[in-house]
Amino acid sequence: MKREKFNHITNFSWKLSLFVLICGCLLVKSKEVKDTSRRPNIVVIIADDVGWNDISFHGADQIPTPNIDALAYNGVILQRHYSLPTCTPSRTAFLTGRYPIRQGMQGYPLKAGEQRAIPNKFKLLPGYLKDLGYSTHLIGKWHVGYYAPEYTPANRGFDTFFGYYNGYIEYFNHTITELQYKTHTGNDLHRDRPNELSPEFASGYMTDLITEEAEKVISTHDPAKPLYLQIAHLACHASGLNNNDELQVPDMEKVNTDFGYIKNIKRRKFAGVISSLDGSVGRVVDALQKAKLLENSIILFISDNGAQTEGFLENYGSNYPLRGMKFTMFEGGVRVPACIFSPLIKRPSRIYNQLIHITDWLPTLYSAAHGNVNYLKDLDGVDQWNTIKRGTRSKRNSLLVNIDNKIDEESAIIGKYKLIKRKSTNNGNYYGDDGVDDSYPRYNASNIMSSLVARAISAISNNRLTEQKIKNLRQNTKISCKHPTYFLNCTKNCLFNIFEDPCETTDISENNPKIVANLQNYIDVYRKVLVNQTNYPIDPASFPKNFNGTWMPWLKDDSNLKLKNYFSCPEFLCGLPALLV
Repeated sequence: MKREKFNHITNFSWKLSLFVLICGCLLVKSKEVKDTSRRPNIVVIIADDVGWNDISFHGADQIPTPNIDALAYNGVILQRHYSLPTCTPSRTAFLTGRYPIRQGMQGYPLKAGEQRAIPNKFKLLPGYLKDLGYSTHLIGKWHVGYYAPEYTPANRGFDTFFGYYNGYIEYFNHTITELQYKTHTGNDLHRDRPNELSPEFASGYMTDLITEEAEKVISTHDPAKPLYLQIAHLACHASGLNNNDELQVPDMEKVNTDFGYIKNIKRRKFAGVISSLDGSVGRVVDALQKAKLLENSIILFISDNGAQTEGFLENYGSNYPLRGMKFTMFEGGVRVPACIFSPLIKRPSRIYNQLIHITDWLPTLYSAAHGNVNYLKDLDGVDQWNTIKRGTRSKRNSLLVNIDNKIDEESAIIGKYKLIKRKSTNNGNYYGDDGVDDSYPRYNASNIMSSLVARAISAISNNRLTEQKIKNLRQNTKISCKHPTYFLNCTKNCLFNIFEDPCETTDISENNPKIVANLQNYIDVYRKVLVNQTNYPIDPASFPKNFNGTWMPWLKDDSNLKLKNYFSCPEFLCGLPALLV
């Protein structure tokens, strides 16, 4: 009898404890969503295939970018920001806060009509922010899978989506041709809401359409809710497979007038495209100020990877003086221009020389939004908000650049050392214009201070730019290297001291075997949790002729997906390498 009574009390106590625990969790969760008015608005601007030397705050005079520069000089220049070598892996890392090796998304970017996507078991950044009460919007590029409706942006955490599913489209007619047969072309512009997919047939230059949509979202936003706006530009990706015109400019006559001093016509076109992108940044920041949202906003500007200077879909961007380009793990492919502005930053107008990775933005922005980062499990990203905000020391001292098991290429960074191994000898040169010529207009600080961005920020900030401050910041972002006359293939391990040798000219592996072994062990830990990438052939069922001339999801769900478990990894290992960062 006593034992029965004891068991009854024990069971009651257990149930009561569980009830209290659940109520506590719900209370904390509800508290997370309450008081949304104090959460900052977050605007992320992602440029496409823009290289290190394509933004003028890095020191080149060739193409002025006054609005982007003003954003950087008023905020924090992220001097050691790393991404992935191509767009699908980069966007996967940004949206999940995890290295793309965890989802099998680490290699070649998604092709139009390919049956692949970020698995639904991975919650994305907009979903986390929605839990905090945010209104979430994506404008522009998606490129992380759309073969079934559940993988489209409006069903992965975004309230609205205006943009394109695939890797690029034509700037004016918004079509893309698949790459396998090269005979199937279709419209790829959409205006979606959750469970409501709607092809869009709009006319106009894509950079302008993206900008106009952003202005509309900002001007109609309910200020009672915090805003998350992700603007993923087409610029400066080439898109000329259909008409063999790699880059399309809004007005060639104006481009010739403004940039006639650039002799290479393809580089001149690139200047026109990035000038349009810079103007878009100005308009977006101006719209935030007019809507009285800027004083409580965070604005992040990044490129998804280095420029595609040569080869297929070349855009004539410049990664100079860094080595390599898009599709490589050299610095020119993965070290990208980036800056962040916010009135919440306590020490603005400075250069952030600490290591930061594109996976860091999910926990960093979640933290900035007053979310409890302890709720975020098994991420590779590191919360760097307080580090950026106050200038304290970062928790990150290492990162996995990538493991591409298809082409047997891998790289990692610990401290000042970078290890890289690759089988290919292609694209390992130094690419792009140096941006220096006596015929180019001199850099004009007054153009920065009179830009739309500078005027908008001056209306809400006490931080004042001066010509001397601009000159000092710009000088300190320059990277100077003496390029060699021959190039290391790195078909065996190459070890670089990227503090002293940021252009990866001198292999020091022979004299530093312990450092090589340490970096190799670091990579091998991640290899244990790597999910093999599966690049599916293009599915003819996806062709636009089946959907009135538009690229659309072509499967109802995952039921027809071959090898549908290829994404899985051992759960007990999924979070392991994150502990090493």
